[in-house]
Amino acid sequence: MGQLTMCIKAGDEALREGYMIAFNYDEQTVEGLKRLVPHTARQYYPASKQWWVSIQFESVLNQLFNNFDALAHLQGKLI
Repeated sequence: MGQLTMCIKAGDEALREGYMIAFNYDEQTVEGLKRLVPHTARQYYPASKQWWVSIQFESVLNQLFNNFDALAHLQGKLI
């Protein structure tokens, strides 16, 4: 599993719900993301090195990144 360096709940240009994520490049992680998330549910932004992934694929993000749950759901609750 990879480690996310950023995970923010955010919409894409079409205002579809999802997550903006970033992680250190790892070929296996990128290939897993491409294999498990259809191209219509993900977008890569090369200038910022970030991905947008549809909220429908939360379980895939949780599978690929062992800190997804903490960043996506718990960080806003930590004081």
